[in-house]
Amino acid sequence: MLILRWFCIDTIMIYRTFPVGSFQCNCSLLACEETKEAILIDPGDEAEEILSVVRELGVKVLYAIHTHAHLDHIGATRKVSEETGCEILLHKEDLFLYENLPMQASLFGLEAEEPTPPHRFVDDEEEIIFGKCRLEVIHTPGHTPGSICFQMEEAGPSLFTGDTLFQNGIGRTDLWGGSFEKIIDSIKGRILQLDDDTAVHPGHGPSTTVGDERRKNPFLI
Repeated sequence: MLILRWFCIDTIMIYRTFPVGSFQCNCSLLACEETKEAILIDPGDEAEEILSVVRELGVKVLYAIHTHAHLDHIGATRKVSEETGCEILLHKEDLFLYENLPMQASLFGLEAEEPTPPHRFVDDEEEIIFGKCRLEVIHTPGHTPGSICFQMEEAGPSLFTGDTLFQNGIGRTDLWGGSFEKIIDSIKGRILQLDDDTAVHPGHGPSTTVGDERRKNPFLI
């Protein structure tokens, strides 16, 4: 069953997030209220469900952007891009994972098509513009070499952290290219430098704040 969480963040923003697939990856759709230009963060599975949300909201998806390239965050990207015409964006350090989507799926007894090549790579501190809204890319290696977070002021302030930072947890570092030292450095050096009231929207599970994780996350105390 598709579970939707609706957030009324700002009058210029449309924001909807919903878990998809057996791994319950949080897929988020953000759109400019005025222009209806949109982005999708981590279209990980259930392409038809994602596309139904796009159609319901009547938005034009410009980009499918990815916090990293594990299969549960990229599984629906090909279908979504083919149906909407959106560009696929990724950090270059995760290309090796992205290109090996079928191999990743096979390890879990699943099947996946070869992915559509990314249209372009994104870099640290790059801005992604859609309508009158923007995201800033923050490179946070550790969970994967190319893990990135997306900071947004129109939505709060807010940060979409993928699998780098969770409520009371951090991403695992025992998979391809993972590093415990790097993920801790990324969180402390980049994420915890943000204001305590910054909303944190992880790739799985409930939202939290930078302040709560600074005070309560057992990996960071």
